[in-house]
Amino acid sequence: MRLKDKVAIITGAADPEGIGAAIAIRYTEEGAKIVIADVADGRRVVEAIEKAGGKAAFVKTDVTRQDECDAMVKAAAARFGTIDILVNNAAIYADIVEKPFTEVTTEEWNRVMAVNTGGPFHCTKAVFPYMREKGGKIINIASDIVLLAMPGLPHYVASKGAVVAFTRCMAKELGEFNINVNALAPGYTKSGASKKVTEHSGVYSEEEIDTMISQMRCLKRAEYPEDLVGTAAFLASKDSDFITGQLIVVNGGNTF
Repeated sequence: MRLKDKVAIITGAADPEGIGAAIAIRYTEEGAKIVIADVADGRRVVEAIEKAGGKAAFVKTDVTRQDECDAMVKAAAARFGTIDILVNNAAIYADIVEKPFTEVTTEEWNRVMAVNTGGPFHCTKAVFPYMREKGGKIINIASDIVLLAMPGLPHYVASKGAVVAFTRCMAKELGEFNINVNALAPGYTKSGASKKVTEHSGVYSEEEIDTMISQMRCLKRAEYPEDLVGTAAFLASKDSDFITGQLIVVNGGNTF
């Protein structure tokens, strides 16, 4: 088990069908203790981890607020003793309605930025005191959409581009403390969030979107949260000790 006795915080992992939950389950299998941090109720994911024999806790957290992130990390350390891994997964995606940029309001733009970009900033600041002396692993969930771009989602694309830039800045700033900071970029993934996006669009069915995207990939199939967990485990383990500041794209070869 590559993460035996490590303590991992995963934000935005309350959806049992989401990427965060899939990473949490894999980290549990690798021996880690898990803290689910989300504004939504994460107890179902905690129960699934505990049924599998793992240890987990849920701390309700609004990642747009530094005080709540600080309190969440303090609670995690009090429960499990330390913090070794942070996965900044929380993001606004499922509730975004695709539309021309001229129709995106300032309020919508700021809300997406506050969660998708502000969240990693706040949580990284919160865990730093616990990683400063012993090192750690920080994994920011970006998106391959920063390489593809997409009309109708300027706030989402810009927010994930900022995550990539933030990752590189933090790799430079935190390297002297032996803290690795990398970004993982999924492609369009069949998760609970993607189902909601399809429902909101009302243009294509989920099957039609799967078919279109699968045709563009080198690997001709849909992507699932479980396709990302191996890379996430690698980035959290000692196997990636000399990798930092990198964007690792996991999308079946939709981009190069």
